[in-house]
Amino acid sequence: MSEGRPPVVYGATGFTGRLVVDEMRRIGLVPILAGRNEKALEEMADAVGAAGVRVGDATRPETLAKVFDGAGVAVSCAGPFARLGEPVLRAAIAAGAHYLDTTGEQLWMARMMDLLSDDAARAGTTAILAHAFEYAVGDCAARIAIEETPDAETVEIVNRVDGFGATRGTKKSALDVLTKPALAVVNGRRREEPQMAHRARFRFPDEDARHVALSYAGGEVLSAPSFAPTVRTVRTYLAVPGPVAAIAPLFARGAGLLLGARVQRFLESRIDAGGIGPGDERRDQPWWVMARVRARGGRGTRVTASGYDPYGITAVIVALGAQWLLDGRAQRSGVVTSAQAFDPRAFLDALSASGVSWRVDPAD
Repeated sequence: MSEGRPPVVYGATGFTGRLVVDEMRRIGLVPILAGRNEKALEEMADAVGAAGVRVGDATRPETLAKVFDGAGVAVSCAGPFARLGEPVLRAAIAAGAHYLDTTGEQLWMARMMDLLSDDAARAGTTAILAHAFEYAVGDCAARIAIEETPDAETVEIVNRVDGFGATRGTKKSALDVLTKPALAVVNGRRREEPQMAHRARFRFPDEDARHVALSYAGGEVLSAPSFAPTVRTVRTYLAVPGPVAAIAPLFARGAGLLLGARVQRFLESRIDAGGIGPGDERRDQPWWVMARVRARGGRGTRVTASGYDPYGITAVIVALGAQWLLDGRAQRSGVVTSAQAFDPRAFLDALSASGVSWRVDPAD
């Protein structure tokens, strides 16, 4: 289906989009660049040696009708996805292109799975949501840990990044997410909870200290129950410093009131006035993602992946995913997550060339 058809990167001139295009070129893919600004796209295409440019605006869905014509895979790097993501995904499915994106917005992911999965399956396309540092690594780790734990019941995923800087799109998405509830799986049912309502402690391999982590809206919640019928509880967590753990839940409870439309517009204007993303120091920022899975009685498995440079590894994950989709390595069609689409062990192994390591241990 995708043989000989190029990838199209929508949002190519943004911070993450540029990293993705550079990584695609490094592994031998020649993408078409897409987005709103024709001049910026043409300048970038000349600089990187792209296959061409296509102009479309996600706020005007009718302009996307031909953006993905003939594409083997559509890559969307343009957020916030709650505002801009659905028209791009719909256009990709209509064009018969596989799809993947870099979202971290859980509620949007859940809505797209419910709304468009049948459409994608009928079109014979695989649409992978959140195929980025958040949440592809955690999704793969969770599936491996669940499969290594007979009768797995409880799944916890924790993300830890030291000294993390963020792009404009990530900051805007975070503002949106803070005003909305988080989804968790409790007693086998998906339910809404306040952001940062739960606290847990995790010990990472080869460390004695335990890290405090707060619950948040992670995409792994949407997929983990599909990996074993015995899974009853799923939550995702973010490791935070102790002082932040004390005050963040209070802020999260009031975020809906504090971040009204006018305040949010003001904050977004300040974000737009700042830098496009973190500097070269991001290359030395370490990260860890751990899935801790337990069965009844407490026995279980811990799968931990680690590396450096969250945005850099996102570009690697996206480019590799695009190549695998073009090569026909997807295991199913529909709107899915990374570990539903690809063999999780093979995918994490493929990241080793970019400095990612992973290991399996008994749960502590």
